[in-house]
Amino acid sequence: MADTIEFYKPTLRRKDMQSVLQTMVDEKIGPGVKKQEFIALLCEKLHKKSGMALRSYYDAIVSSLKIAGVELGSTVITSILAPKIYKLAINSLGAKAVFLDVDIETCCLTSATVLESIVKNGANVLLLCEPYCQIPYGEDFKSLNITVIEDISQSFGSTYDDDFAGGFSDIVICAFEQEHIVSCGGGAAILYDNVLRFKDLLKKQYNLISKYEQMPDLNAALGIVQLQQVEKHLTKRNEIFEIFKKALMKTDHKLFGQRDINFISNGWCFPIVLDSKPEDVIKFAKKYNVTCIKLFTTAVGNDFKNNFSSFPNANAPLLRAVAFPIYPFLKASEIDILEKVISNLP
Repeated sequence: MADTIEFYKPTLRRKDMQSVLQTMVDEKIGPGVKKQEFIALLCEKLHKKSGMALRSYYDAIVSSLKIAGVELGSTVITSILAPKIYKLAINSLGAKAVFLDVDIETCCLTSATVLESIVKNGANVLLLCEPYCQIPYGEDFKSLNITVIEDISQSFGSTYDDDFAGGFSDIVICAFEQEHIVSCGGGAAILYDNVLRFKDLLKKQYNLISKYEQMPDLNAALGIVQLQQVEKHLTKRNEIFEIFKKALMKTDHKLFGQRDINFISNGWCFPIVLDSKPEDVIKFAKKYNVTCIKLFTTAVGNDFKNNFSSFPNANAPLLRAVAFPIYPFLKASEIDILEKVISNLP
């Protein structure tokens, strides 16, 4: 029986582990020099000036909200497609979350929708979700007089002409779990440009972050290796994405999100909005030892199933979006199998 094509596979080779092993040999596996080196390299890749690396995605979301000034009574705007962890983080600070429908093409929020909500709800912060390779190209959130936190955990490396993931905000957060484009085996980062604007809040938050919340050097060393190869890996992911995109055109199903030729996907996965039941497609893929997963199972939109009329653009993704795996270590034979499965989806 053929091996199952799993959904996630870390982009690591044995020779890439030398930096990690050296960190262990140096007996400096806790937060230290490697963590700073990782943040410096990440800032260079994303055109940011400074940042901090933390142990968990949740820590990064909460800390970024605090740096943005979110407190008891604040209002935070985010997407109906955002993960429920956003809601937990916002509520933990005694703030209120306002969920908005997404743009039908990019599946991200638009500046017009956000502005309307600011006027209506008096929001303090926008927590911008960029799901499954998407970015809100052409949008100008920085002119809205609101602090923008951009989550590029699933969009890192995606571009549209001069727009890129990480370029729409005041503060950027990015997770580095095993499924992400860059994996540290866990952890996340907060990056920013205008240090003076957030100086007092940054200082206060950094002092509150103990050594138990900072990313260890062991994880950071792994992240450095990943970042050094990220352009090569992104190119490979996009090449596979384009193969699958052509295969999907043979079906009645639609690509999730942006389909414009100028959009360069990071290839986090291959997301599809089905014209059939997700269960049938997942079962069909399994027959060929291909892992297909349903998307948005942990999205806040699932808490509004009795009010879907308020989020017409998000309905189809919430109900019928699935994804197939993409990663640089897919074999040619596995890509062929995936291409055939996608082109014959029921």
